[in-house]
Amino acid sequence: MSGIAGYIGHRNAKEIILDALARLEYRGYDSSGIAIISGGGVRLHRTLGRPAGLVEKLRGRPIAGNLGIGHTRWASHGKPSIRNAHPLVADTTAVAHNGIIDNAVALKESLVKKGARFKSETDTEILPHLINLHWKGTLLESVLAALKKVEGGLTFCAVSGRDPDQLVVVCKGNPMVIGLGEGEYLAASDATAIAPYTDRMVFLRDGEVALLSREGAQFMDFQGRPVEHTPQKIAWNPVMAEKRGYRHFLLKEIVESPRAARETIAACFPPKSERFLPEQFSFPCAGLEKVKKVIFSGSGSSYFAAMLGQWVCESVAGIPASRVIASEHHFAQRIIENNTLYVAASQSGETRDTLESARIALQKGARLFAVTNNASSTLARMAHDVFVTRSGPEISIASSKTFTTMVVAMVLLTLHLGRGRKTIPPEEQEKLLNALHALPGQMEQMVTYETTLRRLAEKFAHHRSFFFVGRGLQYPAALYAALMMKEVANIHAEGLVGGEIKHGPISLVEKDTPVMYLANQETPAHEILNDMDELRARGATLIATGASAFPEMRNHCDEHIAVPPAPDALAPLLAIVPAQLFIYYVALYNKKDVDRPRNVAKSVTV
Repeated sequence: MSGIAGYIGHRNAKEIILDALARLEYRGYDSSGIAIISGGGVRLHRTLGRPAGLVEKLRGRPIAGNLGIGHTRWASHGKPSIRNAHPLVADTTAVAHNGIIDNAVALKESLVKKGARFKSETDTEILPHLINLHWKGTLLESVLAALKKVEGGLTFCAVSGRDPDQLVVVCKGNPMVIGLGEGEYLAASDATAIAPYTDRMVFLRDGEVALLSREGAQFMDFQGRPVEHTPQKIAWNPVMAEKRGYRHFLLKEIVESPRAARETIAACFPPKSERFLPEQFSFPCAGLEKVKKVIFSGSGSSYFAAMLGQWVCESVAGIPASRVIASEHHFAQRIIENNTLYVAASQSGETRDTLESARIALQKGARLFAVTNNASSTLARMAHDVFVTRSGPEISIASSKTFTTMVVAMVLLTLHLGRGRKTIPPEEQEKLLNALHALPGQMEQMVTYETTLRRLAEKFAHHRSFFFVGRGLQYPAALYAALMMKEVANIHAEGLVGGEIKHGPISLVEKDTPVMYLANQETPAHEILNDMDELRARGATLIATGASAFPEMRNHCDEHIAVPPAPDALAPLLAIVPAQLFIYYVALYNKKDVDRPRNVAKSVTV
């Protein structure tokens, strides 16, 4: 996964590309670089770390040129280093690439025999050498010739001092969007990167090439045959991506979770509804009445949202459901049959494993339902039905409000399926709708525990291992919290089922081991209290989040966070707010970069 930006027009390319890279930083920040065509040559500047470091390096150093490309990298082939940073250059041809070249070894051996000298450890450096080897007089013709030799992930931008009037963009395996301006054209991995410059965009399909010049944009397939595109108008509010006074985007986005949940729920009801009534409920996707089975799929935190979706679908709607980790999609092939609804969850809509699993589901005849925060994403475009969550931009790497809204979307889908199949009694529908109406306000109550959770985080920040425990639907929430602790604080953490602690994990519990127990209102009280007592008997220090209607819990833990009562389907969304705040402050006390944790990126496209 990496971020790519390109520009050709009448303005200074350096400033626009650096600005776009700052918005693409979530895609990778091991290194960054920029290549500007200037005076018949290429001006290359690269640095380790985030695009902000590149901006600082180039501050006060004017680079003349109206054509260029930039890149922010998440290392896959070759360790993070200056020589492995993109763009990669051979002579005056520069390439910024996202993907993995499958036949890289054979191509490199062939190029070396023909005199090519490689300076990096990356597979990307093959591309500029190959373009130069197959030079046909123009950059476009040379790129098309090179494409015939290359296999694998081929999303890249190319420029060359030998043809200083062309920017060539290739799309295969990862997203690319073209921005259409007045006498200027842009390319990027994400629409938000170039939205400040134009709202007219074209989303390239796999196997397509764009030729951008100052005169216009042309689109074609890999054989050079023209293809048609109708530009889309993309609305984007840059104010939504500002920190608004918060120290970090992560804290801002945790605090925004109640608003995001409220707007996602409201999408299914008339505006300003004082109550949510069954007859008012209107799911944006119709025609799902014939669904016999549902498969939920996702990667990372989206998979834990899928786990919750599966359990809610079965327990609330009584519809057979299963789940699959997107990268293990081959295990799902055997269970896809007629009238299977395949629910693919991805906050970015660009996660490679999720897209691949969705493609296989489509080939097997499933109906594809996408849950995403990106209406213009690849996943949204390939799905039969799309539910777009109302999170707004999420800049921090860790999923917070997008996780919340994906779970909300799963509950709304379940309600829709159950109503269509008449498997949810009217009184249960009303109970769930009342709970949905109350949910955002209850989540706002959980945010008020911030001071308490900051105190607890300071107390436990020095520990090197954490456990998050839950039963039923709180188990996926515990897994999500453990993942977030690993991502944001770089601390070992495990998510466990309460009843399974004594089957091995308890051997790791010793004096003062910190445990956060996410309790369910509807789980039998004696099971929860037994779990807590077993942990404390081995010396664990226990923080428990549990329903305020369950007061005896306070006597079985060291710290208690009272949670408003909610049905099991929604209880995890209340428990994760204090867990998120606790993790945020643990990371902060450990002096971690909470918005840009090491080695991970927002959208995993490799």
